[in-house]
Amino acid sequence: MQGLLIKNILDVIHYEKNLCENIFEIIFNTKDLMVVQEDFKECGIQPHLWLQNVDGWFIKHATSFVLSDHDKDKFTHTIINTKTPTLYASSLRKRIIMDGDLKGMKSHDFHVMMQDILLLCMQGLMSTCCRMSIMHLCHVFKKLCAKILDPTALRELKKEVAIF
Repeated sequence: MQGLLIKNILDVIHYEKNLCENIFEIIFNTKDLMVVQEDFKECGIQPHLWLQNVDGWFIKHATSFVLSDHDKDKFTHTIINTKTPTLYASSLRKRIIMDGDLKGMKSHDFHVMMQDILLLCMQGLMSTCCRMSIMHLCHVFKKLCAKILDPTALRELKKEVAIF
């Protein structure tokens, strides 16, 4: 029983790390969004984001979930200027490069980023629905990784996750 619990906690931390990496790739536009926009067309969803072929050139439309250059600078400056307690997170200002590249971050760094710092950095950026979705995900992981889990709170959390 105890081994299963530890395995599940480690799975949550692994998912949290992967999700945080993917959020960074998406909001900093380092993920291949052309493939995503082609998938939109195949699935018949989000027609305003489909790639358009104009004279052999593909036009990528701006998306609400990618940060503008000004917002990227604001986001990275917030991380760089955030002060954390000693040994709380390895020096994040050395790990974040201005283009959103994550260099040498460990699982615990992603854990801190997802649960505390990302919430701080997202304030006032992006459209409200995108920002709130990311913030709700951060909130869910913060509750899942709490020291004490209340079974009734987990049921409520399951309902909350289904919304987003």
